[in-house]
Amino acid sequence: MVPVVSAVLVLGGLAVGGWLYSTHQQVQRTGVSVYRALVDDGMPLTPGVLDDPVFRSLPAPAVPPTLGRYVPPKATKSAASSAEVSGPFLDPSPPRPLGQQKVHILLLGNDQRKLGSGRADTILTLTFDPVAKTLFLLSIPRDTRIELPGYGPVKINAAYAYGGASLQTSVVERFLGIPFDKYIEVSLDGFTRAIDEIGGVNVKSALTFDLDGQHIARGALHLNGPQALVFARMRHDDPLGDLGRNQRQQQVIQALMRALGGLESTELTRVIGRLSADVRTDFSPSEVVRLRAAHPYMLTSQKSVKVQGTNRKIGGIWYYLVPDQERRRLHLLLR
Repeated sequence: MVPVVSAVLVLGGLAVGGWLYSTHQQVQRTGVSVYRALVDDGMPLTPGVLDDPVFRSLPAPAVPPTLGRYVPPKATKSAASSAEVSGPFLDPSPPRPLGQQKVHILLLGNDQRKLGSGRADTILTLTFDPVAKTLFLLSIPRDTRIELPGYGPVKINAAYAYGGASLQTSVVERFLGIPFDKYIEVSLDGFTRAIDEIGGVNVKSALTFDLDGQHIARGALHLNGPQALVFARMRHDDPLGDLGRNQRQQQVIQALMRALGGLESTELTRVIGRLSADVRTDFSPSEVVRLRAAHPYMLTSQKSVKVQGTNRKIGGIWYYLVPDQERRRLHLLLR
């Protein structure tokens, strides 16, 4: 099971303020090739997605939460069209004050060479907080035990196998009690090729290990695609297990953001075009540009958030058990 670092295409756009506008037609073609809406967007919400009893006892938020990707069905044609291009991070209307709106993005990476198969091996949330001027990164351990309607207790990453990005997104929304504004998914091939396209990434390894014919030494490293994949993949030789792997995944994501941010717009256009078969998102190019403009702190102020839990074998299967109290803590922190 190979973890895939998500959001190669969009993170590249976020890191460059004027994302690809120098070649408008090519941008539009690229946007069309990677765009895919989730099948369950809209209202009313599926029961249990954002009304889990775990969160009912919490105080109401000072600022009403965004509807995220959910659009009321009775919206007029013009309003619906506006919602597509504005979104919660662009909409200046009450009750959410302009400049104080959080944005929640879900990054998914499967464990297969192509999109739409296998399990979600990387589940990473990005929360843009313009008040704290901080980008919060939360990796959800793939072994996290949840109750999946119709399937019973499963690991959280199994949702991707049963229902693709749509089901995986709604499962994470239920786990955190937070609606996501956008999603991005990328395949295993997309990850390795993205690293090679930018000439590799710089990371720091706390461990020395060998995996799949690759040797990773302790210390500062410059990794190509296959090496970065091994660096982000290994967990059995890590004393922290999946949590240590999540930390290494975030290292690679942050390195990707910095590297992509240094590319000229024309080169970034070419890179994204070559990766378009391995990336799907409901972002449009204009939304990416506006998101970057609204949250300029994203590359300079980042904070990693850990999911606190315990490993336990149940029925012969290892799970990561996250108590309800921890889910409420994460909800309050990110909402």
